[in-house]
Amino acid sequence: MQEQFKFHMPTEILFENGLTQKMGRYIKGSSVLIISDPFLYKNGTAQRIGDTLAGKTVTYFSDIEPNPSCESVDAATAVARESKADCVIGLGGGSSLDVSKIVSCLVTNPGSIYDYYSGGTRVLESRTTQLVCIPTTAGTGSEVTNVGVFTNRKTHIKMPMVNNQFWPDIAMIDPQLTYTLPSAVTASTGMDAFCHAIEAYWNKNALPMCDMLSMGALKLIIDNIKTAYDTPSNCEARSAMIVASLVAGISFSQTRTTGIHALSFPLTTEFGASHGTACSITLPAFIRVSSQYEAQKMNSLVHYLGYESVEQFADAVEALMRSMNMPVRLHELGVQEKDIPHIAEVGLSAAIIQLTPADMNQKTVEALLRSIL
Repeated sequence: MQEQFKFHMPTEILFENGLTQKMGRYIKGSSVLIISDPFLYKNGTAQRIGDTLAGKTVTYFSDIEPNPSCESVDAATAVARESKADCVIGLGGGSSLDVSKIVSCLVTNPGSIYDYYSGGTRVLESRTTQLVCIPTTAGTGSEVTNVGVFTNRKTHIKMPMVNNQFWPDIAMIDPQLTYTLPSAVTASTGMDAFCHAIEAYWNKNALPMCDMLSMGALKLIIDNIKTAYDTPSNCEARSAMIVASLVAGISFSQTRTTGIHALSFPLTTEFGASHGTACSITLPAFIRVSSQYEAQKMNSLVHYLGYESVEQFADAVEALMRSMNMPVRLHELGVQEKDIPHIAEVGLSAAIIQLTPADMNQKTVEALLRSIL
């Protein structure tokens, strides 16, 4: 047990079925920009939320792609500045929420995202625009973190950006928004939340509070993800999954993630995998190596979750993924033996990989990748 630790969570969290239909009472200012992906705009979800904001000017931006690019951020920023937005609402999965974080800052900070991110020389000053994040998937946890992940098209590298201005003022959790998620998205985002929880648990920056949050989140996911996948209309399973995602998000917001996420970056940008798939495909392998430095802690976790050993737990996670038609071998993403050294090299360039409770170097990471090729 650590003798000293710090836990900081400045975001107000609101949870209620139907919450987004009465959110006007929580929105400050008069000019609101709602950032969503194209699907949520076309199906009317973004407009239905905007319609609840009586008396306010509402503008929409929906040109958000998966693994959002810096160009998308700059395009959304231009709309925010033109409308003089004093509130930015991020609606959707991690891509929309991440873009909303930096756009809320760039409303009053000059220049492009490139001036602040990935080699930029400017520093974001304090944010005055209200930031509200509303997740529509049970997975990313972005609504309760100070992290945004963006793809630099100039370098073709996807990397996280951490800034205390990115903490949302309010996270609005409305389980009803997840009830119509397709099964494939339920699986991918749910396993992303699983990765968040377990990476916070075994993390070299782990905290006692985060351990308890992660254990609870993992139990909720194990007990509910398959039900949500098989029976999308099961409201109890859906609510449990979005709570698990939220709790896992709070946990890893304090610790950051580890090797799973570091290796996911090239798997998304270069092999087209969704974020949740790119993370979870290495999850069983990382579970197997996690006992190198955290054997006692991992044994405690697997016994709490009802398994006899770490190896049995890893096998069960892989079987769960297979049961949801998720890839469990890298060749299913198109990865070949010749790609392994490059993927390892890119993953090792992310500092978070060294928060893994195992030796992470070119040789060990290549071996891990080959074990699931």
